Amino acid sequence: MVLTRRVATLLASLLLAGGCVCVPLHAFRVAEQNQAHIDKLHIGQTLAEVQRIMGKPPERRNARLRFDGISIEEWSYLTDYVRKQDTTITFVGGEVDEIRATSWEVD
Repeated sequence: MVLTRRVATLLASLLLAGGCVCVPLHAFRVAEQNQAHIDKLHIGQTLAEVQRIMGKPPERRNARLRFDGISIEEWSYLTDYVRKQDTTITFVGGEVDEIRATSWEVD
């Protein structure tokens, strides 16, 4: 009886594990917090306003000068660990110009 129950429990565990996505809890929570903050952003905000809303510096950052000397800066934050997506905020001349979800996977 005990052996049958253990085998049944093991089989149920294996079946459930096959259809489940395992996500590190810390990464999931960070992504959830980042998305909540990003939901408060809008086009036209300054770098300082975005940093205040996000509460931390970007997890990934790129900066360059455009051909006409205007600065372009991209800040990325993890926002969906399950779907493997970041949100990238693009600043042109120090103001938010674009907010977009970007996949981790390369096509």
